[in-house]
Amino acid sequence: MLRRTAWLGHIYRRTAAYGSPHAVQSPFNVMSKCCCTATTTTTITTPVPNPSPPRHNSLLTLNGGKSMATGRTPEAPSPHIVVTAETRARIEQRQRTAFDFFDETLQLYGVEELIFCFNGGKDCTVLLDLLMRYCRQQGISSRDIPMLYIKSDDAFAEIDEFVARCVQHYDVQLIEYEESLKEALTHMSADMPRIKGVFVGSRNTDPYCEHLAPMQPTDNGWPPMMRLNPLLEWSYHDVWHYIHLNCVAYCPLYDKGYTSIGYRSNTVPNPHLKRLDSCSSSSSPCSGTPGDFRPAWELADPTTERAGRLPRK
Repeated sequence: MLRRTAWLGHIYRRTAAYGSPHAVQSPFNVMSKCCCTATTTTTITTPVPNPSPPRHNSLLTLNGGKSMATGRTPEAPSPHIVVTAETRARIEQRQRTAFDFFDETLQLYGVEELIFCFNGGKDCTVLLDLLMRYCRQQGISSRDIPMLYIKSDDAFAEIDEFVARCVQHYDVQLIEYEESLKEALTHMSADMPRIKGVFVGSRNTDPYCEHLAPMQPTDNGWPPMMRLNPLLEWSYHDVWHYIHLNCVAYCPLYDKGYTSIGYRSNTVPNPHLKRLDSCSSSSSPCSGTPGDFRPAWELADPTTERAGRLPRK
């Protein structure tokens, strides 16, 4: 089954031109889910807003604004978030390296030949924010590189809602399919034969990604295109430091102890984030209410990132 829809109500059909009549506020004028200005050893600054007039009359603001992810005013920073000068420098270098990767990509491909794969998770969220910052810096429209989202009946409602908000927040085109990734890419290749490269938020600690190259062709049997992996060298905590330093909106499931989000049928909060005061009253390491778990960025051991993923049946 194939579906492509714009969350703002515009339906994409195979023979239709892609686009939406809606204009929304640029992500660089809107910083939401600002969850960290926590105890630091250096000053954390946010990007200077674009002085151009807002294009959306429901502008969210950094001071006292509501979170894009939850619709609530951001809560006080977690006391466990510590951003040192060394960490800040590391994340700034990560961003420069990602921008260099985008430069290299555009030497090989035209903007119209690119798409990015988005699943609402933290890694893809960082990729989306980096890519949109780069596009803004280069004068590239946010709508020139579409977002590919694979919809599923087994997806968390919070993920679908977050994807919808990202489409509006970053003003990107949404290309949506409801099938497996391989089938989606096959149909996308037929529908959009101009696409030659797909940005993916993979890190080398992800399953089957330890030997990936930053630019690597798809495997045999898959539609031929180049996989573009600018985040391969990023660590779990690099991702969260980038999110906190740049006040990037993220899916609210991460506030509830989820650290690696798949589908409802195979994902639970990470048991390593269960609060000690809730363990004594629960017989199962994964049971409990969302308030029984600490947020994702408090995970001490990044090798346990996928501890909340249930084995396949």
